[in-house]
Amino acid sequence: MQEGQKVTLQITDINRYGEGIGRADEGMVVFVPGAVIGEQVTVCIEELRKRYARGTLLKTVKPSKHRVMPSCDLAERCGGCNLQHIAYDEQLRWKSALVRQNIARIGGVDGGMVRDIIGMPDPWHYRNNVRFKVRWKDGKVTLGFFAAESHQLVAGVNGASGTSCLLAHWDLIRVAEAVQTVLEDNPTGVTLPEEIMLRRGSTGEVMVILLIGKPAGAQSGETPAGLTGEITAIPGVVTVVGYARATGKKTVGRYQTLAGRGYIEDEIDGLRFRISAASFYQVNPSQTAVLYRKALDYCSLQGHEEVADAYCGVGTIALYVARYAKTVRGYEVVPGAVRDAEANAALNGIKNARFFAGAVERVLMEHVDKGYHPEVVVLDPPRSGCHPEVLDALAQSGARRVVYVSCDPATLARDVGYLHRLGFMLQEVQPVDMFPHTGHVECVIMMTYSGFKGK
Repeated sequence: MQEGQKVTLQITDINRYGEGIGRADEGMVVFVPGAVIGEQVTVCIEELRKRYARGTLLKTVKPSKHRVMPSCDLAERCGGCNLQHIAYDEQLRWKSALVRQNIARIGGVDGGMVRDIIGMPDPWHYRNNVRFKVRWKDGKVTLGFFAAESHQLVAGVNGASGTSCLLAHWDLIRVAEAVQTVLEDNPTGVTLPEEIMLRRGSTGEVMVILLIGKPAGAQSGETPAGLTGEITAIPGVVTVVGYARATGKKTVGRYQTLAGRGYIEDEIDGLRFRISAASFYQVNPSQTAVLYRKALDYCSLQGHEEVADAYCGVGTIALYVARYAKTVRGYEVVPGAVRDAEANAALNGIKNARFFAGAVERVLMEHVDKGYHPEVVVLDPPRSGCHPEVLDALAQSGARRVVYVSCDPATLARDVGYLHRLGFMLQEVQPVDMFPHTGHVECVIMMTYSGFKGK
């Protein structure tokens, strides 16, 4: 097989990036963007590596019954919604299967513990956080996204087709259109931001973050800081924040509030949360409530338990479970998120939760060494999963129950296998479709301690 060659393949699976997977006659694995499981396709080999190849779909010889016309006219060019060409119920089936495969193959644990994924009744306009590139294009300011594996801008707000992003909440599209107009009408000499990020709370409050190439506020007459008055006049916008990118290897970017209070508020099941620009927060409000309710259910709290929440962020899960526990300790490496968590505890009148800043593996182990023994440990790490020392500290703490929230089935499965060797048994896995029309999968699992087995 060689680059430029045309081959016919049977698609037997898709990967997390939405690429169909087939095998050429020589046994070479070929990844095909846009292909669906069960299809026979003709592709042109565009990239040939030692262990795999990647092809461009030329013709669908035998289409799948699950293939649908994407709702967005820009879906194939944008690449953000890499599963839009697959019927939603089939997306859900595949995601459930993906989690089962990862748990079994990577974790070495029975994948039968995985329940069917919980989908959305209406899987559109769910994102409360969206990030647009900003460029001059055809004499106009354009907000959009880079096409997959390129720097070609695809309009995401009222593009030439009249289509705006179908995953962003309607309020964010409205604000994006207004910001686009402000930038279009900006006075000569005002430099465009490289990107803008919009965040929305279920309260309807919107934060606009301007990502610029030099410190926010420097030479304000030449930076977007001079446009904050017009942006804050947009209905729903309560704050504008600037972010200056790093200028060297030892320089970190920083956020600076340009207008308003520097944060927005959100509400989940009666709790209010303050969200600042640097804080992690789930992007799908309705499914977040589903996820947290399941996490609370898995905690099985009776009111007398001490709970540790590792990678607690702004304290959403910690405060969610604190209402049903004796005490909660939250651990988080980002100081700003810890400040938000403390503010959120005060905002909700919750006094049995404390938060600690620092590397989770270090601070949690320090507390365990000093005699801290939580009955329940909640884990909600970044995509890379848990640091092994966190899992070791968890095991040494004497915890009897682990509830793990994950946005990556592969690293989740790896950590499940690690915990299994430490004596924790997997009881149940519940996938939740937080990111419809993309290959991302969120899960929450429950494990209980059954005795040390050894690594």
